[in-house]
Amino acid sequence: MKKKSISMLLLILLIVIILVTGCSRRAVEEVAIVEESYVPVEIETVKKETIASKVLLNGRVRANEEVMVMPQMPGTVTRVNMKLGDYVAKDQVLMVMDQKDIQRSIEQAEHSVELAKRGVEQAENGIRSAKIQYESTKERLEDALVNLERIKALYEAGAVPKTQLEQAELAASTKPLETAEAQVYQAEIGYQQALNQLSQAESGYEQARSNLDNTLVKAPINGMITNLTVVEGQLASNAQAAATIVDMDTVYLQIDVAENMVNRLRKEQEVAVTIASALDEEITGKIDYISPTADDRTQLYTVKVYINNKDRKIRPGMSGSVGLSLEERQNVLVVRSGAIMDKEEETVVYLVKDEEAVEQKITLGLDTGLYIEVTEGLEEGDIVIIKGQHYVVDGQRVKVVRGE
Repeated sequence: MKKKSISMLLLILLIVIILVTGCSRRAVEEVAIVEESYVPVEIETVKKETIASKVLLNGRVRANEEVMVMPQMPGTVTRVNMKLGDYVAKDQVLMVMDQKDIQRSIEQAEHSVELAKRGVEQAENGIRSAKIQYESTKERLEDALVNLERIKALYEAGAVPKTQLEQAELAASTKPLETAEAQVYQAEIGYQQALNQLSQAESGYEQARSNLDNTLVKAPINGMITNLTVVEGQLASNAQAAATIVDMDTVYLQIDVAENMVNRLRKEQEVAVTIASALDEEITGKIDYISPTADDRTQLYTVKVYINNKDRKIRPGMSGSVGLSLEERQNVLVVRSGAIMDKEEETVVYLVKDEEAVEQKITLGLDTGLYIEVTEGLEEGDIVIIKGQHYVVDGQRVKVVRGE
């Protein structure tokens, strides 16, 4: 009887221990559940930013200048100073044409100039001689006139015969002076003719020298040789391009824009340019040209964005894109678009205040895709839930696990 009582006591004690242990475990689990009853969220602080609505337009790179080089005159190419892919400077001699015939022409022209100069000298001497003769004849005439007046007075006084008067009148004739004057005039005409001949000879010489200069075919611009059709010893025509030079220092990306966008652009506007095949990052280009009329085929307006290409990594024909800012807001409150929710025909975000989610109605402005302008409902410094907001309700306890 005693042993049975002890066994019963031990059994009761064991049951009590099991019950106590179970209750304690449930209590701990309930406390843990209470402590873990929150939603993990990621946050971001509302700030004032400058945002812009952008559109990305694709285009193709083109050379700023592409010039075909042609000789000024046909002839045999005696020397070529370039090859494909060479970078040449403006006025650099690219090739030389045969100069033998032109050198002979220059020598002949020089001889003609010398002969013309001698003719001018002779004409000058002729003028001087004619003028001397004129002055001498004039002096004799003046003396003859004085003598005529004296003889007339003597004849009227009966001191000299009439024959002497007639001789004095003959000596005072103006015909010799008129003849001398005509000779001066003819000498001056001869001098002008000699000057004209000299001018023609000098023009012929300058033309010959110009022809010699034309045998030196020079680069009209700085650029790269992209096409070459001549070789030494062959004939080159002045009707066919011998080479093509492309300006590589400045290129432009040509894009086509629609009518609803073209008036939002302006000359000198800076834009972001991406050329993935040549550059690892965006560069800044400048709008230099906006077509005043639309293309008849595409009904789009051509826009040229010029790019500095001093390292010549960008090549004509490459594809690229331009980011155009169509609308901009400066110093406005913005929030990530992913944080915004539509709820019962209202736009809301969830703020974090005192470790709780607080529903806040907002009014939106400019939407750029990643960020959206908030015109009403938020203040600078508000903490917005940007991840986890779909799992909370107003007043929900939250815990920040990521973010600021």
